[in-house]
Amino acid sequence: MSNGLSNVSLADEHYLLKQVATGDAEAYTRLFHHYGPHVHAVALMYVKDASLAREIVQEVFLKIWLRKEEMETVLRFDDYLFILTRNHIYDSFKKKLVRLKAQDLLLQQQPAASNDTDQRLLRHEYEKLLDTAISQLPPARKKVYQERAQGYSNEEISQRLNISIHTVKKQWQLAAHFVRAFVKAQMLPAVMVMVHFFLK
Repeated sequence: MSNGLSNVSLADEHYLLKQVATGDAEAYTRLFHHYGPHVHAVALMYVKDASLAREIVQEVFLKIWLRKEEMETVLRFDDYLFILTRNHIYDSFKKKLVRLKAQDLLLQQQPAASNDTDQRLLRHEYEKLLDTAISQLPPARKKVYQERAQGYSNEEISQRLNISIHTVKKQWQLAAHFVRAFVKAQMLPAVMVMVHFFLK
């Protein structure tokens, strides 16, 4: 992956980085407005999705703010920024792969149906039950579940929601257990009703 962020440095970059390290929001905003479009262009070149590229920009600069104390020691900000951008691009590919695998697993675990119509009905029923289960989770637990469903790691969720990794793990464990139990309990009766309907 080539560094598309070289030769775009600000003249007073080192001064701005020192200011960011002290928590100066104005200096941080200047860096964001200058480098943000370049990060977006690099991300878009690889992910081919404008919305996803914007997410990568937000995540990259969120990480910069979370690590602001380190900025004073950064010698080449364009290189530092490129590495962050590259890592988030790779992460986006991994998350997409996780989602695809999850979808495949979901289809494999659904009860076998005799034809495409049956499969669509069962899938629709499963998705309705899943949405119902998620809607019944407490707000904080629901947010962790939704973040994990989007492919974010425990560390990323911890940073995004500003909670400890231990809390993320606990909330995910409780949420996943509830959702599985709810769907399992509700899915069998729904399938039996559907089978009865088709055998009438």
